[in-house]
Amino acid sequence: MTNGEKMLVSIAIEAAKSCLHVFENEYPADDRPRKALEAAEKWLHEPTIENRRLLEKLETQIWRSKEWHGQAGFAAQACGCAARAARHPVTSAMDAIWCEGYANGINRREYSRKWLYSVLRQNVRAL
Repeated sequence: MTNGEKMLVSIAIEAAKSCLHVFENEYPADDRPRKALEAAEKWLHEPTIENRRLLEKLETQIWRSKEWHGQAGFAAQACGCAARAARHPVTSAMDAIWCEGYANGINRREYSRKWLYSVLRQNVRAL
């Protein structure tokens, strides 16, 4: 994985982190999105086959769930996108940002533009 792809995975993770509270407020007993998010972070720092398999398993659990609705559902999807970013970093990062915006009740287009610009500026400096 290239540095650019790692940056995109990090962006997806940060987007999911910033809206996870929306999900957990509505579904406090359901830890599947949090586990997927934690697995994505672990895989990013330790990209082993074992961590990737766990990540894919947790990602699948999120996409198969049909019980989450509204803003909480978008927050769960952001976590799913963070997990999927290991395989599809470009599309998953943007999808995670959009889900985060919906979960937090913010206009998607304007929010995505501002958020992505600020995150890219931070990460480009770090490279």
